[in-house]
Amino acid sequence: MYSGNHKQITGDFAEHLTMYWLSKEGYECIHARHIGIDIIASKEGKRMGISVKARSRKPNETNFGYTVLKPYNHLQNINKACEDFNCSGYFSFVLDQQGLIRVYLVSVASVLKYYNPSSDTKNQEWKINKFINDSELNTNLNWR
Repeated sequence: MYSGNHKQITGDFAEHLTMYWLSKEGYECIHARHIGIDIIASKEGKRMGISVKARSRKPNETNFGYTVLKPYNHLQNINKACEDFNCSGYFSFVLDQQGLIRVYLVSVASVLKYYNPSSDTKNQEWKINKFINDSELNTNLNWR
């Protein structure tokens, strides 16, 4: 059903969509493509290093999860990049599913509230519903 390079196209689209949204909110953004982070965004002295995770689901799929490979290593890479660039770590979860494209901006600290992988964790299923239902997180945007 998808093209051979759909995964790459999805990732590129998600990174640019995240920058578009942040730009509309007044953030200055650069496409970093650095180990651990994809975007650096800054506004009013707040600097974010953002790792973008994108999923494109087929029409009938209702899985609101992201399988994260080697999550411990990925979190270590985000932390290192954020230390190098003096920013706070975030994830942008972009989900194209059921006729909507949703973007959720979630801090690494919030991810660690629910998922704290050890160094021997090969992969984890991160359910986006945990972040959506968290009243402390009010940084999401939905597009049709």
